[in-house]
Amino acid sequence: MEDLTQTLRWNFRVRMSRLVSVLFWLCALSPVCAAGTIRFAPLPMASLEHMTREYLPFLDYLEKQTGQTFELAYHASYETLLDALSAGQVDLAYLGPLPYVALTERSHNMQPVVQFLDAQGESNYTCALVHFADQPLTLIHPDRIQRFALTQPLSTCGYLMVEAYLQAQGESLENEQHEYTYVGSHEDVALKVILGQYDVGGLKTQIAQRYHHLGLRVIDETPPMPGFVLVANTDTLDSAITDQIRMALLELKPLENPSDAEVVRGWSANLKYGAIRVDEGLFDPVRQQWRQLKVDLVGAGQ
Repeated sequence: MEDLTQTLRWNFRVRMSRLVSVLFWLCALSPVCAAGTIRFAPLPMASLEHMTREYLPFLDYLEKQTGQTFELAYHASYETLLDALSAGQVDLAYLGPLPYVALTERSHNMQPVVQFLDAQGESNYTCALVHFADQPLTLIHPDRIQRFALTQPLSTCGYLMVEAYLQAQGESLENEQHEYTYVGSHEDVALKVILGQYDVGGLKTQIAQRYHHLGLRVIDETPPMPGFVLVANTDTLDSAITDQIRMALLELKPLENPSDAEVVRGWSANLKYGAIRVDEGLFDPVRQQWRQLKVDLVGAGQ
């Protein structure tokens, strides 16, 4: 009898173990269950280790303010991040204006939460077209191809900005007289132009100015464009939680209040200067340029 009882207990434990395993995977695949942990994904701008250090203090703050659990969802490329958002595998994301526009052009379940400020308290930025000081700028070289250094395909200051400038001059990156390469970061663009590996580059004006003393010169600058935004996936994130996150960030005034500045001291520089509400109309010029592109930048250069 005792042996039979032990056998029944063993069979029960095995079945319960299998049931728990099945429920775990069903829950992991369900947006309803997955909402227990809010998955936050920043733009892929560094290694996983670096981004973990940069963004975990921010997520810790949101956990304290909302009572929710957050985790960092790392994606190595813009394309995989946008795919994950569209598939409901990411609940909250930090995006630049072009990735945000590209995402909302393919998905209608994305809601901007806040727009972040920079160290000067500005909510926008500009892009610059640059070349090296001792190299004369001519769009068409008679004896060789003009080489352009670009950041990642979905970087606002990359293909989109450079192509808009060239089209205004009656040119295009797709013309046979031009050649372009996605070299990586804005800093990579600056250095490769300075070293003469490329004739022209596109990058943030703020970063271009850091290399002025090394001979980098701005050819042209875009009008102000909206800064980076926090975006919520409305299919997977409850609107009440989104409102909590928005208010928790809008209440912080780190550029004005020393106690708030202490709260954000360990945050990424991308997030630590405060936030404002999002004006969707500011993205219209970027959206218009996106729709006029003759190439598909999603997945390009990866």
